[in-house]
Amino acid sequence: MSDFKKLIKNSYVIPGIRDLDDIKYAVKTKSEIIFLLTGSILDLENIMKYIKRYNKKLIVNVDLVEGIAYDKKGIEFLAKKELCHGIISTKNNLIKSAIKENLLTVQRVFLIDSGSLNSIKNLIDKNGEPDAFEILPAVAAPYFIQNIVTSAAVIAGGLVSQKKEIEELIKKGICAISTSAKDLWF
Repeated sequence: MSDFKKLIKNSYVIPGIRDLDDIKYAVKTKSEIIFLLTGSILDLENIMKYIKRYNKKLIVNVDLVEGIAYDKKGIEFLAKKELCHGIISTKNNLIKSAIKENLLTVQRVFLIDSGSLNSIKNLIDKNGEPDAFEILPAVAAPYFIQNIVTSAAVIAGGLVSQKKEIEELIKKGICAISTSAKDLWF
């Protein structure tokens, strides 16, 4: 079992932070991982200090958090300064750089058609796998696991609004759900 899969085995709901004030709620969840989807590079040092007190891992969406360059030096900076435990990105080159820096990696995939599915197949063949794939919207995640052979964790995200939807996705083989809906965190 990968390190990432071990981190999600106790809770299959991963809090996604879209408002920095919500971190105080996210650290109280069972999830060992927190996805940061907002803020800037200037916030990361304090956030890391705070969440470490709760034994949580910070995974930063480098496509959404301001001030992180979209190149390997930006990822190297995050790793060397210990500003996160891992990254989320749609950009393959950033995932590759994060793997080299021993960060946890979540490849975010907007699964909108068979072309995007084929792109992922080619990506896996060319670059190997990240620790996890986050499939958006969540309803597409079962299709992903039916068509992609992977040992990576598969996370569903986006457009999940009820606990019943989470339960259905887990029954279909999804490892975890990421959501910014606080009422689904607990």
